[in-house]
Amino acid sequence: MKIIVSVFTLCLFITMIGQAQPVSKFAAQPTSKLPAAKAYEIGSTVEDFNLKNIDGKSYSLASIEDAKGYIVIFTSNVCPFAVANEDRMIELHNEMAPKGYPVVAINSNSGSEEETLEAMKTRHDEKGFPFMYLKDESRVYAKFGADKTPHVYLLDTDMIVRYIGAIDDSPREPSDVDVQYVKNALEALESGKTPSPEVTKAIGCPIKTSGGGRGKIMRKRPSPEQTMERMDANKDQMISKEEAKGPLADHFDELDKDKNGVLTKTELSAMGKRKAH
Repeated sequence: MKIIVSVFTLCLFITMIGQAQPVSKFAAQPTSKLPAAKAYEIGSTVEDFNLKNIDGKSYSLASIEDAKGYIVIFTSNVCPFAVANEDRMIELHNEMAPKGYPVVAINSNSGSEEETLEAMKTRHDEKGFPFMYLKDESRVYAKFGADKTPHVYLLDTDMIVRYIGAIDDSPREPSDVDVQYVKNALEALESGKTPSPEVTKAIGCPIKTSGGGRGKIMRKRPSPEQTMERMDANKDQMISKEEAKGPLADHFDELDKDKNGVLTKTELSAMGKRKAH
C-alpha cells in the first residue's frame, strides 16, 4: 500500500512541475517558419545605414549635405553589365548631384579578391568615380531587395523609394539607349509627378556573398489598396486609364472586366493573380 501511494505521489509531483513550466508560442516553431523581413518596394521608407567608403571612413545617406534625394546603385568591380554602366553612373552623378541627387554606389559582393575594398579603391582610381563607393558588410542589399549589379533605387528627400530597376533600357551598349529610366524618374519627381514606369527589370550579374550564394529576396507585389492610394489622383476609389501607370497601364483593358473605363479594388486584385511580368 505504501508503494502504491509513493508512486501516485511521484506522478502527481511530475505532472504539477510540467504544468508550471511557461510555454513560449515561439518555442515549438522552427526558425525557418519565422517571417522573413520584406524587401523595400515602391513607397517604402529606407532605413539609413553606415557603410565604409573607399577612403576608409563610414558614411550614411544623412551625412550627404544638400541632398534632395539619392540614386543608390548596387554595382560590381567586374560584372560586365556593371562595368558597361560605369560611365553612365558617372554621367548621372555629374548631372544630378548639383541638383541634389547624388549617386551612391554600393558593392555587396564578397568572397572574391576582385571585390574587396582594396580592389574597389583601385577601380575608383581607374575610373575616377566622383561619387561615394561603399562596401556593404552589413547585408544592406538584402534590405533593399537588390539581387543584380547594377540595380538602382531612386529615393526622394524623405528617403522613400520612388523608382527601382535599371539605369536605362540598354544593359550593355550605351549607344543603344532609347529610354533613360532614372533621368525620366528624376524629372517626374522634380515636377511633383509619379515616375512612370516606377519599376523596371534590373539586368546584370547576381550579387554573391562569401558563401557563394546569391543575394536573392522576393519583392512583394503592391496590394490593391497601395496601388489605389498611389494612382487614384482624384480620390474617387477608382483608377481611370489616364491615371494608370507602369504594368497596370499595360494590362488595363484586360483587368477592366465591365469595360467602364475605370478599375476598382476588386478588379485590381486580379493583377496579383497574373504571373510576374
